[in-house]
Amino acid sequence: MTDLTIERGRGATYASERWTVYEHGTYPRGSVLAGQSSRAWLDDFDTLEEAVIAYPDAVVIDGSTYRPPSLAHLPDDEG
Repeated sequence: MTDLTIERGRGATYASERWTVYEHGTYPRGSVLAGQSSRAWLDDFDTLEEAVIAYPDAVVIDGSTYRPPSLAHLPDDEG
């Protein structure tokens, strides 16, 4: 089962009043963000009703699930 949410489009550099569908998961092993939560855009709609019809298994979120990535797992640069 895929973890899907429907929410107003929000991110680090964008904001939208459209209803946006995101797929949530974990970055793969080969990524610098490996093991951290990922959020990928799938689709967006003018109305919540349209989004729910297209993605009936998605959870509607009041707010945003956007979280900035953390790079705390990288070593300090000893330059």
